Amino acid sequence: MQNREESKNSREIIFNILNDYFKKYCNLKDLINNYLNNSQLSVVNKNFVYNISKGIIRNYLSIDYFISFFSKIKLDKLDFEILNILRLGVFQAVFLTRVPDYSIVNECVEIAKKHSSLSSANFVNAVLRKITSLDNIKAAYSGKIKELRDPIYKISIYYSFPEWVVKYWVEQYRIEKTVKICKALNENPTIYFKINTLKAGKDSIYKEIKSIGSAGMAEYFEGSSFGILSDSQDLLKSDLLKNGFIYIQDLSSQIAVKYFLAPMENETILDVCCAPGGKAVNSSIAINDTGTIIAIDNNKDRLVSIRENIKRMGIKNIKVILADATKKSFLKTGFAEDNYSKDNKINANALKFDKIFIDAPCSALGTSSKNPDAKYNKNPGDIRHLKINSLKMLQNCDEYLKIGGKMVFYTCTLSLFENKNVIENFLSVFKNKYKIEIIDIGQIFNDLTPENSEACNFKSDGFFEIMPYYFKSEGATVCSLIKIA
Repeated sequence: MQNREESKNSREIIFNILNDYFKKYCNLKDLINNYLNNSQLSVVNKNFVYNISKGIIRNYLSIDYFISFFSKIKLDKLDFEILNILRLGVFQAVFLTRVPDYSIVNECVEIAKKHSSLSSANFVNAVLRKITSLDNIKAAYSGKIKELRDPIYKISIYYSFPEWVVKYWVEQYRIEKTVKICKALNENPTIYFKINTLKAGKDSIYKEIKSIGSAGMAEYFEGSSFGILSDSQDLLKSDLLKNGFIYIQDLSSQIAVKYFLAPMENETILDVCCAPGGKAVNSSIAINDTGTIIAIDNNKDRLVSIRENIKRMGIKNIKVILADATKKSFLKTGFAEDNYSKDNKINANALKFDKIFIDAPCSALGTSSKNPDAKYNKNPGDIRHLKINSLKMLQNCDEYLKIGGKMVFYTCTLSLFENKNVIENFLSVFKNKYKIEIIDIGQIFNDLTPENSEACNFKSDGFFEIMPYYFKSEGATVCSLIKIA
């Protein structure tokens, strides 16, 4: 009885999460965590809430399209909460196999009775019974979409990406590649971790990983300092993470630091838009906590968590500053506000860095696998604004880079307008002052997935678009510039 009650509570929480999300379009991860942190659910049911809530948001365009065939009322005329109940029911019926159809219908009807009227509950019952009475729900679900003729709309509905995003990608990559991107970003992401070799050797950490029953993930990148988490999520619950012996960081970010920034001992490095601090930490570990890393962000709340992460990792060479890189001479203002100008070890007026890493704010479309709301959060107007800010950051960082130094531009999106066009505009302003560094992309594939055919015939122009299907990572774009004058 208790398990049944907890199961009902789980669906009630999912219903509330959906209502809040579609009312406010707030950050889905934070929304889910707030509900779970305030619940008394078991770990199993918390995982259920987490996965179902994300799954519904990830697929809601296709779910709504499917519902429209069985609802006598047009969806835009449906009561807001009733539509969310139907979304909850349809997702379970189509995407889950262990939940009986009668249980799905009954619990959705109960939620409708509790939060709406008897007539609404009868409506939910009628629609879901029609759907669950189909001989093959999954086949019917995909079959309705396959009947669509417009290829852009068809991809949009099938993979639940806004039409403008699909059209934007098709213009850049054509249809076949766009489908591969959408498919990869709709899969649950691989969770990558990195070993903090400042605290312990790789071999001892791998040994500890194996001792908690996660040997497989330690062998993925044999001999390296990073790997992947298994579905068991054992490391997320272990003292290794809590005590800073490992940390979670997507592989695309690790690629950007290792192969493009390529930090070396005793260098001075500036990390722009550093939250949550993973790339600064990665750089510090790579240079054995030598040199100086200045990590800046324009959000005070994020700086608190960054400082906590650095402390947990036992790192000494990172200084965190509140500063806005879209403003000219941003470091001088930031150092003055944080009183670092009084520190004789750092002269803000004379600061010149060997390397600068810019993790530019972007449309974040490449993060859709772990943050499914990311694909709905932006519009073409936002992309234009983001491009302007990115260009400002590049231009303002020039003041702080040594001649012969390197500036790395990184975004967690796949967007020529936000990436290649930004770099081209920057180079047109700073004529003959910078050159694009050509990185051996084939070597990256050989190091990480030598069996991947994408490594063959890959000619680099200096821009590496990390497709989500290359390494089962988030999608991202990275480029490095060398200051030659």
